[in-house]
Amino acid sequence: MAELFNSFLQQLYEAHYERMIQVAYRLTGGMETARDLVQDVFLLALMQQQTLLSHPKPEGWLMITVRNLALNERRKTARHPQLPLELFSSLSGGEPELSLELLLPRQLSEDDRTVLLWRFQEGLNYREIADRLGISESGSRSRVSRAVARCRTYMEES
Repeated sequence: MAELFNSFLQQLYEAHYERMIQVAYRLTGGMETARDLVQDVFLLALMQQQTLLSHPKPEGWLMITVRNLALNERRKTARHPQLPLELFSSLSGGEPELSLELLLPRQLSEDDRTVLLWRFQEGLNYREIADRLGISESGSRSRVSRAVARCRTYMEES
């Protein structure tokens, strides 16, 4: 049964991957995000094998799922826009003795502090952060995004 599903999923992937990327890109505006979302769709497909196998139009299931994930991503981004790197560098006022670490809210966890410092003070990209943490690139992107959101929340509360 597993081999049958793997073959079925492989055929779906080959037939619909490019179109799914186009849909996700159109909805999110980012190629990297689009690729991540399509990867998430296929992970969901693996977890919901029976649903996909019994679905009358599996390609429709894929397209609806990618659309829903892309719309969720847009909503999340609208609620928590990414803070630009320039914002963090401008907060220090150009004074070398004032580091980003001193500007971060006390309530942030050590893990949040670390990923924010790596990303915005050291200028590491998501791949480099992922390598340091031993996780995937999309995982590091999520960690940084969540840390920025928590940082923003704590700063607004202050």
